[in-house]
Amino acid sequence: MNIDPKLEKIFDKARSSIALTREDCAYLLSFDEKSYESALIRATANDVVRKKTDNSAIILGQIGVDVRPCPGRCKFCTFGELHTKFEPSKMSEEELERKMHEFCDEGDLYGLYLMTMHEYDLDNYLRIVEHARKVAPATTQIWANIGDSSYEDLKAIHDAGVSGIYHVCRLREGEDTELDPKDRIRTMENAKKAGLELYTCCEPIGPEHTIEELVENIFIGVEMGVYQHAAMRRVAVPGAPLAERGQISELRLAHIAACIALTSVTVPTLAYMGLHEPNELGYLSGSNIITAESGANPRDNTGDTSKGRGMDMGRCRKMLYECGFDYIRRGDESKIPLDFDYLIKTNSL
Repeated sequence: MNIDPKLEKIFDKARSSIALTREDCAYLLSFDEKSYESALIRATANDVVRKKTDNSAIILGQIGVDVRPCPGRCKFCTFGELHTKFEPSKMSEEELERKMHEFCDEGDLYGLYLMTMHEYDLDNYLRIVEHARKVAPATTQIWANIGDSSYEDLKAIHDAGVSGIYHVCRLREGEDTELDPKDRIRTMENAKKAGLELYTCCEPIGPEHTIEELVENIFIGVEMGVYQHAAMRRVAVPGAPLAERGQISELRLAHIAACIALTSVTVPTLAYMGLHEPNELGYLSGSNIITAESGANPRDNTGDTSKGRGMDMGRCRKMLYECGFDYIRRGDESKIPLDFDYLIKTNSL
């Protein structure tokens, strides 16, 4: 079967570190995920990313440390104040430490996200960061997943020991949420100015989102110079207003992830490509970030997602091994061989 010369040209650009255009990205996204062309796109993204990273993957952890009805009122999130069933609660230092040991004791966690609601208490968050930095090994970075913030607050968070931040201007921000897209972008700019590495994502992707919407969202991160880009599908959380719209398949998510990988791989600061929620198709399509989760989770009605949707470290290691990665990278970029003996050593089988 012949390959469209236009598609081959885009592949050559990605392999040669020549930036893809919006038109290139839209063309890639236009293919049906069950098509021959989609298989080529996913295989090419897989090849390019693995060669760039020496066939390495990273494991991130996320702990939800603060739960309350959220004024962002995101229609896809279990914490939106108009529909949530969660009562306010804060994780104790003792519980945080216990959960961190579950993530960190083997020394192969690249980075740990400490997640709050959109509104959060800065002083309390800084105390949490300080405690987390004492518990985490030096090879595990501490990352933030918080609401819109000023430069001053983000500088304080950076100075407390946080290396990077996950922040997004979501698809249909201001329509499916009550947050201002300008505030979301400004926080991302503030984070970079404060010295934080920026991890963003095209999310939460639903069946109704157009190619044009996806492209514009993807290029927010591309043009801002992200450290990690990603694709995340919207989960139809029972009780969330957008649940009735359903969700895309893992195959479609893998196709979109591959398109983002090829579009982002030429960004000089890009190190890794994320996928959520984890699945094998995505890790054969250009993604090499997997996330273990505990505590509160916006895609889960369970109070502790480690008992629900969230994956633990053992499952993460095994999925990466099954998908053929040779190494797990620590937060200092040192590599651990990911072989069968390592799975046995870490009780990950």
